[in-house]
Amino acid sequence: MKSQVATAIKSDVKVPFHRMLAFASTDAAGNLLYTTVTTFILYYYTDVFGLSVAAAGTVLLAARILDAFDAPVWGFIIDHTHTRWGQSRPYFLWMAFPFAIFFVLMFLSPNLSANGKFWWAMVTYLLFGISYTGVGTPISSILPNLSNNSDERIKLNSVRMIGGNIGYLITATFTLSFVAFFGGGNDLAGWRNTTIVLAVAGFALLMFAFFDTREVNTASQKAIPIMDSIRAAKSNWPWFILVVAFIFYWLGNSSRTSVLVYYTQYNLGVKGFASILNALVMFQMLGMVLIPFL
Repeated sequence: MKSQVATAIKSDVKVPFHRMLAFASTDAAGNLLYTTVTTFILYYYTDVFGLSVAAAGTVLLAARILDAFDAPVWGFIIDHTHTRWGQSRPYFLWMAFPFAIFFVLMFLSPNLSANGKFWWAMVTYLLFGISYTGVGTPISSILPNLSNNSDERIKLNSVRMIGGNIGYLITATFTLSFVAFFGGGNDLAGWRNTTIVLAVAGFALLMFAFFDTREVNTASQKAIPIMDSIRAAKSNWPWFILVVAFIFYWLGNSSRTSVLVYYTQYNLGVKGFASILNALVMFQMLGMVLIPFL
């Protein structure tokens, strides 16, 4: 009886707003860096770094193949993590620096041969992708551990998504302006300096997330054996439907963001229009704000 009362009381605990902001900063940091990559890396590789379209496409293809394997591995690793800080939260601390440093290395622009540039792009892009999955996976897995109250979890997830859209808005809308400002006419220097600034901001946001989030119910959890997870997924049709839906969503979303800057530069004749079109994400943010009320 006492344990039931204690559980009921614990489930009614409100998550402080500053802690919601800390959780939101995880997605803000992730999108601040990752959106820069998904939106501009193909353009950077071909029009700034000097890779051929075929070489740049090969790098991105290799990364997508790797993504199919590293996400389940990260999930397995986090599922078997048990520390005094919790299960998912420590990865905001452990992965913040690799996430930031590999992001900068992608845009460092070393003076190499064509073959050297290809391998530099390949290695740094793959390492960044692995580190991003190491940050992104705990962002999702930590949510059930932040509160036992379903309404609070909805609020947490909504605030997190707003944070992610703010990160997206900043980088997708202002990156080209930052490059022009920090480069002074030198695109290589502009991209390098811009990514350093964004990396520092992303690192600081993840540190804020680590120090101000708390996991409340990990002590009673036990890791599910990997084979049991696979067997459960085989008969989970809603999961398969969601996977297929996400595949089509990300195909469309990634295609749009990757070619937008090319479209505005070569079809519309003004590269800066990409920033204006990316800023339309503000309407999506309005929808995020309304979700808890709906």
